[in-house]
Amino acid sequence: MKIKTIRILVQLVSFAGLCWSFWYLRYPINNFLNAALFFQLSPVIAIVSNFFLTAAILSFALIIITFIFGRIFCGWICPYGSLMDFISYFIIGLFKKNKEKEPVKIKFKYFFLLLLILSSAAGFQIFWMFEPITIFARGFYFTFYSAANNIIYNFFFDIMSNEPGKITEGIYQIIKSIIIENRTVGFNNSFLIFIFFVFPLLLLLLKRRFWCRYICPLGTFLSLISRFSLLTRQSSACQNKCGQCKNLCKTNAIKDDNTYVKQECILCMDCVAETKCVNKYKSKFIFTKPVLCNLPKENTSQQKGGISRKDFLSWLIVSLGFVFLAVKNKFTNKNNNVIRPPGVLNEKDLKQKCIRCGNCIKVCVTNGLQPVLLETGLDGIWTPKLDANIGYCEYECTLCGSVCPTQAIKKLTVEKKLSTKIGSARIHKDICQYR
Repeated sequence: MKIKTIRILVQLVSFAGLCWSFWYLRYPINNFLNAALFFQLSPVIAIVSNFFLTAAILSFALIIITFIFGRIFCGWICPYGSLMDFISYFIIGLFKKNKEKEPVKIKFKYFFLLLLILSSAAGFQIFWMFEPITIFARGFYFTFYSAANNIIYNFFFDIMSNEPGKITEGIYQIIKSIIIENRTVGFNNSFLIFIFFVFPLLLLLLKRRFWCRYICPLGTFLSLISRFSLLTRQSSACQNKCGQCKNLCKTNAIKDDNTYVKQECILCMDCVAETKCVNKYKSKFIFTKPVLCNLPKENTSQQKGGISRKDFLSWLIVSLGFVFLAVKNKFTNKNNNVIRPPGVLNEKDLKQKCIRCGNCIKVCVTNGLQPVLLETGLDGIWTPKLDANIGYCEYECTLCGSVCPTQAIKKLTVEKKLSTKIGSARIHKDICQYR
């Protein structure tokens, strides 16, 4: 079996498995398939959530895998990357005809990653806007899942209302227990969340894996490690320099002379699996000893695609100003009327650790947890709140803390939950109708 075929199968299985885990994130929670574990694989999520034990162990495992194989997570496992590949293959087939230019060093994305980490350390969390796993999860929960669940639920509800019967009711009971929830599901701000989900996909119209090449903070972090990975592409057998593999590379990692930019390679294996290669001996990947990258000294101020010293200082000044504003809470608007989930210790801790993955909102059995928009300021966008107009907090339910990947919502025992205060009720006697 060709290595490319294996890669595609792994992508399909991992994508389907993750979607299945996201779909069945509901009561009762299966700890082995808890979707929170997948978020804890990300080293960058572990950094912004202060490296608590579980996240530190899982993210360290991904770091080790990256050191051995390179950015295999980006090319084989990442659900957002897999979705981009599927769209490129089935919908945007014209990409195969595009000729890639000579790759340039992309320095901005490393600076951008540093900016995200610094702003997070300063207390202004915007990492959730760009992290691929959380973008995919929000899009899945708040758009695809809710729409699919409601369509199936309403379909069977209409049938049972018009033509009730044992067979129809039996089918519905099976569907309800296996596929859907016994309710309609709705989420606030779902259209805005859908826009955030679709925008990186629209960038495919510009280049294949545009998001992965120039923006993705997780891919950028892994690229720093993959520069020293043990698995290396060997292309010395290539003599004709036909450029077949260069134009197939999803991330434009292959140069005109058939060498490659190691940290940009996502191991898609298209260059190895190409059957039209005119060379008798194709490129291949082999394990080598770890070698520090001995890069030649270059004039970065004149290098195409780089940034000059002046540009760097300008960006640095802007970043320091941004961090300063974040520290001074210029972008915050505290609101004590928002009720947070049980297990939230304080507002600042929630905003800092919450990555807006949507796990807690998706798993809420009453649909009462909803994403905030601007009620708590810009730094609180899409954090969870309890909307009593939609649903209540189930008295003995502790699901939201069980599925939080960063411990922004602490996991509580039922006994602790029963004594946890999440808000204070006010009775307006002037409008209350009582006897």
